[in-house]
Amino acid sequence: MSGSPDCSIDRTFISTFYFPHKVTKANQIKHVYRNPIYLAREYKQMIDNGQVKNQSGLARKLGISRERICQILSLLKLNSLLVQELEKFGDPLKSKIITERMLRPHVNKSPREQKELLYTLKTLFKVQRGIIFLNTCYLLLISYHPVSKRSR
Repeated sequence: MSGSPDCSIDRTFISTFYFPHKVTKANQIKHVYRNPIYLAREYKQMIDNGQVKNQSGLARKLGISRERICQILSLLKLNSLLVQELEKFGDPLKSKIITERMLRPHVNKSPREQKELLYTLKTLFKVQRGIIFLNTCYLLLISYHPVSKRSR
């Protein structure tokens, strides 16, 4: 007999593992694009209701900088007509069509220039919806009319 006298051959064991037939992927996180006007109103409401004492308290609660809070709240200084129209886009947005950084330079501009911004945004929104509609129609056409192989 070779080896250690304390080692027993009877300690050998067998393990059986069962794996699922389908491998499932982890759920992909879907990004939510918030309407900056809704976000600004929520922040203002939190300060007005006393949930937080001031902008600094709100920044600490949300884990973002006080300057960022100030930038978002400044959007409420936009022309009231523009704010109402931007709210019509809804919240959350399906794509990143309206951002705080896009609107920020227009806060101190004239009402006429702000109306031009609104027209531009509406045009972009219609174009994006049209592209989505056209892509959907194209996919439907492909699914209903598959390309057949030509015989030679």
